[in-house]
Amino acid sequence: MEIALKPIVSAALAFTLIAAVAGSAVAQDAQSKGQAVDQSAAAASGVLAPISKDDAPVPQLNLMVEQVDDMTIVGPNGEKVGEVEHVLGDANGNAKAITVEVGGFLGIGEKTVILMLSDVALDMGRVKTALTKDEIEKLPAFSN
Repeated sequence: MEIALKPIVSAALAFTLIAAVAGSAVAQDAQSKGQAVDQSAAAASGVLAPISKDDAPVPQLNLMVEQVDDMTIVGPNGEKVGEVEHVLGDANGNAKAITVEVGGFLGIGEKTVILMLSDVALDMGRVKTALTKDEIEKLPAFSN
């Protein structure tokens, strides 16, 4: 009887081994597809980062990064609403947004928010936005 079970056990063991290897390959393929989706989702989400090159252009304002840093931001009525902290760029280094320090007093209670460059313009040496100080202070905080 032992001899009759040996081929069945061997066949079952071989089937289990093949199934395990095939299952692992399918799982690995699904994982790599999932990672590709995750990576393309991250790329599509438009992740922005501070531009470290001072001489990089900010064509929307016709200035360089070093000229935009620390500029005053004013609202539609000319009221100061904040100051540019950084120019943010996409994965290719193209300027897309600015971070603005708003609120607080003497650096206490201050927060940083993002304004897209399409929402601002250069106006007499200042960056001007159509958003009021209250609207900007209600924007979500940004932390890099």
